[in-house]
Amino acid sequence: MTTPNHRLQITAFWLFVIACAAGAIGYVRLRTGAAVKAPSTELPLFNPTDAGAAAKLAEVRTAPHVMFLSTRAEALGQIGVAPLASPASQTLFQSEACERAYFTRSQGVCLVLNKMSVSPRAFVYFLDPKFQAVSQLPLAGLPIRARISPDERYAASTVFVTGENYASEDFTTRTTIFDLTTRTAIADLEQFTVERDGTPFRKTDFNFWGVTFRTDGNRFLATLGTGGRRLLVDGDVQRRHLRVIADDVECPSLSPDQHTIVFKRQQTRGARWQLWGMDLANGQTWPVTQDGREVDDQVEWLDEGHVIYGMVASQGLPEYSLSVWISDARPGAGLNQSLFLKSAWSPTVIR
Repeated sequence: MTTPNHRLQITAFWLFVIACAAGAIGYVRLRTGAAVKAPSTELPLFNPTDAGAAAKLAEVRTAPHVMFLSTRAEALGQIGVAPLASPASQTLFQSEACERAYFTRSQGVCLVLNKMSVSPRAFVYFLDPKFQAVSQLPLAGLPIRARISPDERYAASTVFVTGENYASEDFTTRTTIFDLTTRTAIADLEQFTVERDGTPFRKTDFNFWGVTFRTDGNRFLATLGTGGRRLLVDGDVQRRHLRVIADDVECPSLSPDQHTIVFKRQQTRGARWQLWGMDLANGQTWPVTQDGREVDDQVEWLDEGHVIYGMVASQGLPEYSLSVWISDARPGAGLNQSLFLKSAWSPTVIR
């Protein structure tokens, strides 16, 4: 007999697949199909508010670790933690079913689809250290990107207001900056002034996504899409200002030393993505991964030379096809990638 809880799990799974075509699980379905495989061995799902589970969480988080979202069928979107020294040692915790998430040691943001009504389409949940929602705000579309500034002053989210993926030009985005002290939305990047080559720059088709914060928290990099191009912009939250600094850059991620970014690039619009690196001082670029892979993600830096990211690597259910991979992003390392964390997505590295 199908229990109400089991029916809820099944419903949540298929809502996630269908509604989040822009996100990880739906992207697997759209790009690769869904070959049926036997279910994997289930991991226990701990309640982080229970004393024993809270102690286990605290113990894991004392050492450098990676936080992620599970792509396992029995724990879709639940928060996982694994030591950097042994990433295969995953521990999963009950949480909101996040589409995207990002964390610091003291808090996190979790972007969640609204499965109860048609409006708003999603929410950003502000999480405490035990992954409990302390506040929430509405989002205008399908969640696709999330980041928190290193000083924990701000968070950023990007959603698809229309459209479902970056592969075409038929989409619009909204990127919002949140004040994490007041847990309020304080800015929409479309309201910022934009400068290119020293002069004001404004088009009606502007879309912004993929925020990566600098260490001071106030400044950041992001992508500006316009006229079929992907431009790298340098932003200032307090000035509400953006400056175009490079072309053909999508979803940048700043290295810990702030000297390098790794970003996505397509050879032709509609094709699959390839990861590239760029030296911000001189603009030199180099490929990191092979062309034509399903690297539709904003990478996370593991250390000064390596990045991790979600990638669809095969056909099948998300727990088999979508995992976190690692690449050496240093110049001269060559095209490389290897498996880092199975059945996982949306990683955050915390040291």
